[in-house]
Amino acid sequence: MSESVAPADLGPTVAAADPDASSGFLTGLLLGGLVGVTVAMIVAPQAGDPTRDILRSKAREASESVRDAADDVTASANDLLARGKQIVDDARARFYAAVADGKDAAAQQRSILKHET
Repeated sequence: MSESVAPADLGPTVAAADPDASSGFLTGLLLGGLVGVTVAMIVAPQAGDPTRDILRSKAREASESVRDAADDVTASANDLLARGKQIVDDARARFYAAVADGKDAAAQQRSILKHET
């Protein structure tokens, strides 16, 4: 026999939204924003136009710094590339010289072995 078990009363499963809590949050958000704007206006060193001019000047300086850094990186990369090419060329020359020396040594050894037999 199967017995059915009645679910336990767990109370309300979804908490009802508290209108006072959400209005308190919005009030705090608005007051915080208002205080922030007020403090920014008091602390701001200059009005809008001079501040924009300063920002433009700083943006130009940053742009020039980035350009200079990019030029330095490009010059360094070109130097590294030139050194890398030189290293490869030197290694290739040593390799070809070693191959030529090996061929000469093999020819000499064949000649020696040919005369011994």
